[in-house]
Amino acid sequence: MKLAKVIATSLLVALSVSSTYAALPEVSCDTDPAFAGNACSQCFDGGSVSVGDNLGLLTDDLLNDKSGDIIVYKEEQEFPELVSLSWDVSWSQTPSGDGFWQYTDAFNNLYSESEDGYIVPSGSEVTWLESTLGYAYTLDSNNAPTGSNVGLLVYKLISHDISADGDITIEGESHNECVLFTSGDTPTEQPPVVVEQPKQLPETGAEHILLILLALLLGFGFLKFMRRA
Repeated sequence: MKLAKVIATSLLVALSVSSTYAALPEVSCDTDPAFAGNACSQCFDGGSVSVGDNLGLLTDDLLNDKSGDIIVYKEEQEFPELVSLSWDVSWSQTPSGDGFWQYTDAFNNLYSESEDGYIVPSGSEVTWLESTLGYAYTLDSNNAPTGSNVGLLVYKLISHDISADGDITIEGESHNECVLFTSGDTPTEQPPVVVEQPKQLPETGAEHILLILLALLLGFGFLKFMRRA
């Protein structure tokens, strides 16, 4: 599939508030109501997008900077989603939503048979999610004003702490990582196409036909006169 434009987005899921690293500029989640409306824990500025742009080659890194290990269960996870923030835009998943996201081999290698989950050791980092090659979110149409919010990409993670004794917390810790995209172009409305209706011919009664013939003869004489002058 040929992509008109690919925006590679690599983010870092931070499991404590001390981490500020990301490939995209991190912003305070208080800077926009869209973050609060989607329970965002960590927020990023994704920049502007225009009609025809594609958001692809997406990855998400998981950094465990806690003092202990954590465990992640696939059964609890929801794949990232792109939330439309305006009625005036239209997004699609190209080529489709099926198979858009996948777990990486690096993450799958963390599987623990004894715990039936994926253990991320303390102080380690792993790219755990990635979009499938050739898949992208596409901005199909946009009538939103320049600079207004058009989309929010939400990465979700639920993890459990593992104590030094090996106990796993029952209550999972939820973390929503959000990337905000704004409108990068001012849509131009095309003028409506005016279709001219065919002119209706007058009713052709006998008297109308005579009048039409007379008009044609007079016009012909006028044209002959003009040409001779």
